[in-house]
Amino acid sequence: MNSIEYAEKEFAIKHLESVRADVRNEIKQRIKQRDQFSVQLTVSLGALVGIAATASTTSNTQSTLISFTYRVLLAAPLFSIYFTTLILYSYRVHKVLASYLRSEIEPKLEQLCGSKLVGWENYYAKQAIPGIRRSFYIGSLWAVCLISPLYIGFTEGWQGGFVIPLIILATIYILVASWITKTFWKN
Repeated sequence: MNSIEYAEKEFAIKHLESVRADVRNEIKQRIKQRDQFSVQLTVSLGALVGIAATASTTSNTQSTLISFTYRVLLAAPLFSIYFTTLILYSYRVHKVLASYLRSEIEPKLEQLCGSKLVGWENYYAKQAIPGIRRSFYIGSLWAVCLISPLYIGFTEGWQGGFVIPLIILATIYILVASWITKTFWKN
């Protein structure tokens, strides 16, 4: 191998190592981001449940605002939809990046270096059951989208002028949850 070929090979190795480091860093950032979104989802749902817990319909002297604070739970599916979509999209990008490492970058590095690389993404793909947390988020999305409107409906006895908007919103939430499930289930 002459000095020009050697220099080209060293440049290619350095470039691929740089790309590999960037992709691995992006994967780490995606994991950190998902954890932050998960915390934000939990806090926002907890705050809504806390507000809803202040509701009381047993006393006639309370104002209407306080009596119907449990209706704030109607916003719970919105928070769940928003954060679950962000989390699932992050999983999708993570999967693409990991695939890029496994199928493009690491095989080229192995070829140039003449040795076998054992990257974390290759090892993890063979050892773990991927998608358990993703399934949890989808299940939680469905639980929130179904339980919140049902709780409000049963609390109000399925009577009054609020029932029709409640049914419309519940239907929209179920349609959106179906779309999210279909879009992200296998990806």
